[in-house]
Amino acid sequence: MPSIKLQQSMIDNLPTPQKITVFYDKYFPAFFMRAYPSGIRCYYVRFQYQGLRQLHVIGNANDITLDDARLEARKQIDALRYGVVREPAPSLTLCAFAEEFFPRYARHWKPSTLLNSQRGFTRHIAPVLGDVPLAALTRQHIEQWFDGMHASKGMANRLLPLLSVMMQQAEVYEYRPAQSNPCKGFKRYKSTHSERYLSEEELKRLWLALDSHEKASPVAVMVLRLLILTGCRCNEVCSVKWVDYRQGHWYLPDSKTGAKTVFLSSFARELLSDWPQVSEHLFWHQSPSQPFTPVCLDRFWRPFRETIHLNDVRIHDLRHTYASIAVKHNINILTIGRLLGHALPETTLKYTHLAKRDVQQAANVVSQLIAGEMQR
Repeated sequence: MPSIKLQQSMIDNLPTPQKITVFYDKYFPAFFMRAYPSGIRCYYVRFQYQGLRQLHVIGNANDITLDDARLEARKQIDALRYGVVREPAPSLTLCAFAEEFFPRYARHWKPSTLLNSQRGFTRHIAPVLGDVPLAALTRQHIEQWFDGMHASKGMANRLLPLLSVMMQQAEVYEYRPAQSNPCKGFKRYKSTHSERYLSEEELKRLWLALDSHEKASPVAVMVLRLLILTGCRCNEVCSVKWVDYRQGHWYLPDSKTGAKTVFLSSFARELLSDWPQVSEHLFWHQSPSQPFTPVCLDRFWRPFRETIHLNDVRIHDLRHTYASIAVKHNINILTIGRLLGHALPETTLKYTHLAKRDVQQAANVVSQLIAGEMQR
């Protein structure tokens, strides 16, 4: 944005913008003001020192006049360049920083990740920590917030890394001192979900039960069958389009780890051979214009699993089952990772401990062999 002559009257009567807007001072180029959609307006100063870009917060326009902010900006430049001591300046609140952080950091995330992060911050972090000055945020603040999330441990575990990233970027933007991240080394809640995969009997019972629901809920049944046969994540199957189905495979333009090829078996292709093509999506909800979603599938799954006495099985456990069967039949870990769409082999290795019965059987066999050798 071009530089303008910042005036107190203009700042006092400035309407709330719909996006972050920057106003640079025509007569003091290092000095500028940012207006946020929340109504917050803050003064900043930026300049070069020893080849490094400096960016410092001066204060909130509601708490400091324009003249005082300009004076403070010059003091900060002098303090760094010439060693002149200055008084500490007011700093942004966490909520005000969030309005800057999310647009600037968005390029590092998928759109869905950005949206979920913003929602999580707005619903669970901002009400507790939003008014705390960014530079004053301490370990104690994090502990109090985390303890308050005790009833939603899973959400707390997901949002703690978000807070940590925000604190890291606050250091990068020079709003906090280096190595001051209060989230560093903070332990998450232990997961209470027990690992689960279906036995051969349970898997057979599930497959046969789907037959009886096929007429009433054909889309949900087909999605579940393909989850079992591919090991895909739920949203990957639900969102697949006909344009992605080529040469007998799915070429997904995006997934959790980026673009992904789903290698469909002949059995899976046979199931899809007669599937009606009435929408751009393979699977739809109520009408072809409404794509099928994981939420739709979950509504079907919860009562369905109770009818076959698999109340503790989640939809994602079908992916665990796919992986454990592959491990049981000695398929190479790298190949399993390719099938599941893992970016790193380490991610695939975590599935090797799901088949506990098989490990126990192996332990019995090995111990018997050793005992036999010792008794010779």
